[in-house]
Amino acid sequence: MPTTPYLKRLKRYFVAALTGWTLVLGALLAWSLEIAYDTTLELARKEAFANFNKDQAFRFWATMHGGVYVPVTETTPPNPRLAHVPERDIATPSGRNLTLMNPAYMVRQLNEEFASLFGVRGHITSEKLIRPENAPDPWERQALRRFAAGEDEVLEVSEIEGRPYMRFMRPMYAEKGCLKCHGDQGYKEGDLRGGVSVAVPLAPHLASEREVTTAAILSYLLVWLVGMTGITYGWRRLTRDHLELERAHGEIRALNEGLEQRVRERTAELEAANQELDAFSYSVSHDLRSPLNAIGGFSGALLEDYGDRLDESGRDYLHRLIRSSERMGALIEDMLKLSRMTRGELHRETLDLSGMATEIVREMHDADPGRDVAVSIVPGLAARGDARLLRVALENLLRNAWKYTSTTEGARVVFEGTPDGFVVRDNGVGFDMAYADKLFAPFKRLHNAEAFPGSGIGLATVQRIIHRHGGRIWGEGRVGEGAAFYFTLPD
Repeated sequence: MPTTPYLKRLKRYFVAALTGWTLVLGALLAWSLEIAYDTTLELARKEAFANFNKDQAFRFWATMHGGVYVPVTETTPPNPRLAHVPERDIATPSGRNLTLMNPAYMVRQLNEEFASLFGVRGHITSEKLIRPENAPDPWERQALRRFAAGEDEVLEVSEIEGRPYMRFMRPMYAEKGCLKCHGDQGYKEGDLRGGVSVAVPLAPHLASEREVTTAAILSYLLVWLVGMTGITYGWRRLTRDHLELERAHGEIRALNEGLEQRVRERTAELEAANQELDAFSYSVSHDLRSPLNAIGGFSGALLEDYGDRLDESGRDYLHRLIRSSERMGALIEDMLKLSRMTRGELHRETLDLSGMATEIVREMHDADPGRDVAVSIVPGLAARGDARLLRVALENLLRNAWKYTSTTEGARVVFEGTPDGFVVRDNGVGFDMAYADKLFAPFKRLHNAEAFPGSGIGLATVQRIIHRHGGRIWGEGRVGEGAAFYFTLPD
């Protein structure tokens, strides 16, 4: 294969595209995995906070009441550390023997039961002990020292018996109700008495994270393979087209300068070759569907023929592959539609925008007869422009308003004129103006795709159409109060 400067540059671009594609997807995957891990820790942290607050509420209640009398049993014998407390043991008129449980005793029993049922550990500890069994472990001892130095909480991932836990601890200060049992230790109200710790096992959270990361890796791998296939195909196609074009140039240069007719014929051939090269971007996007369809088709065949041999996770992965290939196909189609908005000539004529909008709304009502939407279209709105393109733009704006009012009672859509142009407004979910700069970016979505399906290409298409007509478009909205999209169409 002959090498030309163009082919050398093309090869460099090819290598750069492969490297860039791999780096971008690798970075996105790493980011997704980091978010999954951070989410796992955040869930464990919230669980630790909830259990801590539960223990605190129970302890405060018990402290407020000065403890609770319970029947003496093998699991709840009289507390020898409370022997100095008057009426530690009492008998009821019916002869039942009761003993006083102080808050620490109650919380300890509660935590022991909770740990055996749910695996969440709780502990009240101090470096000045009444009960030796409440002695702090090494992690708690370090936390108590940090409390003495002024910190007000400690939250870390640490191991207990070789297994990971999310550990959380806050200081415990002596209150008036605490002095009944701990006053003889020298504590005064407000003194740092110890700490309350909670340990949440991370194993269940990490198991859920592994499922999420496995699905993410498979999805990114699929996208990477599709991209690599497309880039490789594009490089080969460009190389082949360039070589064909070089041969055509060589033939033209070899022609006899005196044969004017032959020069014109060869020039026409060259122009045709250039037109083919200009259309190449469409061919690449179009031919991407072949490997994509193969992925979706073989995944479907595998699911149909061997689905009964796979477990639930295997079938779920195949369903995800099929859905991913379908989404990628839809994105390719939307990319082509967006690119076509900038091709061809504009055929300007005077258009009845009110009539066009009325027809579009009628079609939406026919397609979705269950919706009850109050639509107001001001009559007599007109503009000059390309009928095909402006219908596409108006249809996208009205369908967006129709879609984003689907969860609104008393849905309302309005199309009317303004001093400078036109506006389509609704009373739907609206959007945050902080993200208004993303409204017209292709594939950027400000709402959940499950609640409001779409590819994120509609407003980008509208913007290109309006710009081709020499106009401008912008949006205004508030969350929960609807949105308005203004556009101008100069004569």
